Amino acid sequence: MNRSADTNHFHGIQYQLYRSIRNSIVELEIPPGSRLTIDRLKRIYGVSSTPVRGALHKLKEDGLVAPGIAKSFYVKEILEEDVRKLFPIRLVLEKLALSESIFRIDRETISNLIVRMRKHLAEPEETKNNVPYDIDYRLHREILSNCNNEYLIEMMSKISILITRMRNVIKYYLLEQQKDWIICEMEEHFKIAQGILEGDLEKASNALETHLIHSMGMICSILGSNNVEYTARGSFVELED
Repeated sequence: MNRSADTNHFHGIQYQLYRSIRNSIVELEIPPGSRLTIDRLKRIYGVSSTPVRGALHKLKEDGLVAPGIAKSFYVKEILEEDVRKLFPIRLVLEKLALSESIFRIDRETISNLIVRMRKHLAEPEETKNNVPYDIDYRLHREILSNCNNEYLIEMMSKISILITRMRNVIKYYLLEQQKDWIICEMEEHFKIAQGILEGDLEKASNALETHLIHSMGMICSILGSNNVEYTARGSFVELED
């Protein structure tokens, strides 16, 4: 019985560690290309080698890290080629989710999002400086979570981690002269939400397609500019060689 409790505790620590490292990679606190060693992660998190090793192998399954030299791992780069491969898959899956969820999504929730979007569109300069990313996340989450298709949800969940990391290139590395794009994106979200509220699948689907194509284009534009200099943040500064 004690052995079982110890095993459950171990898996709990490993899972928490995996989630913590994964979130830091997705939020670009651990930059692409960073070398991850068991010793360094042990030092940062104050844990033993075993849960670190297990967490790294799970991150490898997620497609976030790859084996490096001397039993280390490195965080995979965010490549324009991968963005252009993954976003069309997301487009197909999310349009399918929208077709199944449009009449299931709570109208009050969408109405509240539309009210917030109107407010931000009326204050463009403030919105550019304090981007309400939660509106983006909530709208897409409503589309997926209400589709009532567990297979589709599972497929989307497998790529959502990679998609979010790619999207965070915009969140953290959008240049000042590119910030008008934030307002364009808000307008696209507004059209998607309006289509959902009206029960107009064609309108919502077309707006969703426009939005995802523009998002892909902006990420690729930032990556292709060769001006992205990733910087480790917080405890992960010491990961840099």
